[in-house]
Amino acid sequence: MRYIILFSIFLFHSVAIARTLQPGFSKAEYLETIKANARVHYDLDKWDSIKKVPASDQYDFIYRSPVVGFENMWDLWVAKDKSIAIISIRGSVMTQASFLANLYAAMVPAKGTLELDKNTSFKYELADHPAAAVHVGWLIAMAYLAPDIEHKIDSCYKKGIKQFILTGHSQGGGITFLLNAHLKHKQAKGGIPKDILFKTYCSAGPKPGNLVFAYDYERMNYGGWAYNVVNAADWVPDVPFSIQTVNDFTNVNPFRNAKKAIKKMKFPNNLIVKHMYNKLDRPTKRAQKNFEKYLGRMTSKIVKKTLPDFKSPDYYKSNYYVRTGNIIALIPDEAYNKTFNNTPENPDVWEHHLFEPYLFLTNKLPE
Repeated sequence: MRYIILFSIFLFHSVAIARTLQPGFSKAEYLETIKANARVHYDLDKWDSIKKVPASDQYDFIYRSPVVGFENMWDLWVAKDKSIAIISIRGSVMTQASFLANLYAAMVPAKGTLELDKNTSFKYELADHPAAAVHVGWLIAMAYLAPDIEHKIDSCYKKGIKQFILTGHSQGGGITFLLNAHLKHKQAKGGIPKDILFKTYCSAGPKPGNLVFAYDYERMNYGGWAYNVVNAADWVPDVPFSIQTVNDFTNVNPFRNAKKAIKKMKFPNNLIVKHMYNKLDRPTKRAQKNFEKYLGRMTSKIVKKTLPDFKSPDYYKSNYYVRTGNIIALIPDEAYNKTFNNTPENPDVWEHHLFEPYLFLTNKLPE
């Protein structure tokens, strides 16, 4: 009898450990996020048509949010043992409003306030450093989703659920980066209970902000609590366009203050080096201004057709987008290329970006 009791205690302890989120990439956890992310893109009555991505046998679907902002939406799943919840952010759908969230690609400071309409403002803090900046379109999307998500987190917390996996595929991944930063900083300031645990799996996530934001994001998730899983054949993690000017360097970088050093050089070397420097410096600054003009100010006029009372923010003078977080690279092999054979002669820009290739490559990862 004593051995049966000891065995029961051991078994219970083992299960308890299995139900606790741990730092580090988990193939099993990421596979569950693929299942959730695939379904957030479909109407509930069409889930039976999803044949290539299996349904979860570990999580139950609990809630689907209203559609808000740029056609944004999210789903809530809860583990059958009620220990962990998955928050799945929908990515792009085939509407103009949804793609506007991607196209509206100017940068804004990672701390500030968005005026979503005449009666709604969203105060946010995604990084500590004033030089941190993020993608404005995905920030707006996150701002529309966050209040509902926080409300559901609070409801889950009151039911004893204190562990959450944040996830999203494609645009959903871009939004999830910012949601992670928003929740983590709010938690650090006491706005969210300290004993809530967040783990993040962005999937096919694009570049969400500049290098200063990336550093802060990685600091907040230090130790293996946030990942971006990318298929090396997928183009979406390449975007948005990234332009680095000397203004994007840290203050002590000698190239940032090169003009002062050039002035101290003797004639005619100073003129020669100044000419060379301007030839390199001016095109990048001109390009950054053009990107801010077309993907910021001009795109904001189209945004107002979808969000008529939205007030355009002041933009951060940069387009230095970088990849962010711990990267799990899925590398196509010969078997993959036989199944997903997108070529210039057989073009399909989405083939390597969909859930099936990500599922295929993830299943080949070691346990």
